[in-house]
Amino acid sequence: MKVRADQLAQQLKKNLAPIYIISGDEVLLVQEAADSVRKMAQLHRIEERLRFVADAQFDWQDVISESQSLSLFSSRRLFDIQIDKMGEKHSKALAQLGQTLTEDNIILLTLPKLDARTQKAKWFTQLESQGVFVQIWPIDASRLPAWVQQRAKQLTLNLTRDAASIVCERGEGNLLALSQELEKLALIHGEGASINAESVVDTVADSSRYSIYDLSDRLLMGKTKDAMHCLNQLLAEGTEPSIILWLFNREIQTLANLLTKMSTSSLRQACQAERIWDKRIPFYESALSRHNTITLPYMQNYLALLDKSIKGLEGPSTDTGFRNLVMMFCGYKPVVTELDLI
Repeated sequence: MKVRADQLAQQLKKNLAPIYIISGDEVLLVQEAADSVRKMAQLHRIEERLRFVADAQFDWQDVISESQSLSLFSSRRLFDIQIDKMGEKHSKALAQLGQTLTEDNIILLTLPKLDARTQKAKWFTQLESQGVFVQIWPIDASRLPAWVQQRAKQLTLNLTRDAASIVCERGEGNLLALSQELEKLALIHGEGASINAESVVDTVADSSRYSIYDLSDRLLMGKTKDAMHCLNQLLAEGTEPSIILWLFNREIQTLANLLTKMSTSSLRQACQAERIWDKRIPFYESALSRHNTITLPYMQNYLALLDKSIKGLEGPSTDTGFRNLVMMFCGYKPVVTELDLI
């Protein structure tokens, strides 16, 4: 039986199925769905939980043998099995496991996103027919602010639409980061608080004076002086060089992806394909006015040099390298860099 994630709680109240299959790439939503099954198992007095993480070297015989044996501690057990990457070995084992399901055991199977072909495979249809399949879908960018508002209500917070949009921008679409941001707001403002856009901005400013996302905004808009000041503060605060490198790499790669997509579509369509918020499109439009298929690969090659330096190999000074990248990103290519001396 296939149910949506928002239908799972209702199904669990009706009865506990022999097997639950939870599949998807959204870590937070998959984890919460799995937690719902675990909590219901506890309410049914299933206190013994056997945890398995199946990688490429995993021996499935341990699970098969254990499922067919009697427990010394409990009449019923929860087999909590996580598979991060599907393969033929796992498929064969799950087909065998599906033939040995009993009322004494509950199987909780957490899988990565499954394509349509896999869902039609014999082993999968066999398991689904005996239990519950919950497919976790990513939340579209257009629906994410509403999701944030709903999540805030669960924490007794009232967020305006604009406030939710700012939280989404800060979380960059990462549901786990968004959830943590809301929990922080709840701690700061207390239960029942009404939060508008200004409150979110003030809270973020108070809790993190110098954010790498502030650096991102300044780089994209070409604000050289502000970007350099922000970089210097991040370095002074001890921000890990690998994090700053990640930010540069992310924004440069995003610009490169946009350029590629814009050969067959508009800027807005390209930004939507890259899951860029409408309010941030002007930022990328500004950056694209300064960069092209020559400048972006140059910066990517320079990033590779910096990456070697951070890892302890030969390369430019980290601080100097980042400052050079700020200049390049904002449109001022240095006369000579280490790349030109190779």
